[in-house]
Amino acid sequence: MFLVDIQKEIKKIAPAIQQNKEKIKILFVEKLQNNEPDFLHMFQDDVNKIEGFTMSLIDMVFGAVMQESLKQFIPSIKPMVHQYQSLGLLPDHYKNLGKYLIISIREALEESVTHEEIIAFQLIFYRLAEIATRLEKSDYKKVKIGMQTWFFKSFRVVKKVQESDLVVLIYIVPIDGNIAPIHGTDNFVSVRLTMLNEAPSLQKSYRVIEKTGHKGYVMIINRSANDRLTDYLFNRLSEGYTLEITLPKRNSC
Repeated sequence: MFLVDIQKEIKKIAPAIQQNKEKIKILFVEKLQNNEPDFLHMFQDDVNKIEGFTMSLIDMVFGAVMQESLKQFIPSIKPMVHQYQSLGLLPDHYKNLGKYLIISIREALEESVTHEEIIAFQLIFYRLAEIATRLEKSDYKKVKIGMQTWFFKSFRVVKKVQESDLVVLIYIVPIDGNIAPIHGTDNFVSVRLTMLNEAPSLQKSYRVIEKTGHKGYVMIINRSANDRLTDYLFNRLSEGYTLEITLPKRNSC
């Protein structure tokens, strides 16, 4: 298919997807629960967050086909890519996400969707996944992180400060000594932690800032978040412990 033909097919399917989005979200979550439970754990099993993520993937495809070329869409996709990366999405994840999303759309729309429309949606989704992967590789090369630590990097806790009953500051430094600067405000990192004899790992995003004189990041942990990882960081984490952290990204989604 040429791009113009793909655009026509997706624009034809768009109204039906919007009309059946609730059904699509339910089917997508069910398929992740049955086949890819690790994806759900990235969102702390919060169905509302997963459903919102589902629509962001669909909107990404719709947004792309409104452009004359996919190259023009790259500036718009960057914030979404950063958000997905902070969750720990790897290149292979996009393939599986696309598979279950497309199956869910096909099942939800039944006879109202054509083979050509599904193929067009699939082509654009996987092309965008390739762009997303390339953008992330570029980000990490710029800060010389190395492909072996593409998405998560080991940090050591050097200080923990109780700011109040609800807030703890955790000072962390990279074990390999390489640090990427924080740009702008409202940045976050994703923390991944594997508890003893448990799988999958716990994962959640937290605000992060820089402090003068500290050669690392400072994570802001708010106790109001009611989940196991936050409880662990707030009550059990000690200086000297190691955490797996993603690069800081601006919360611009």
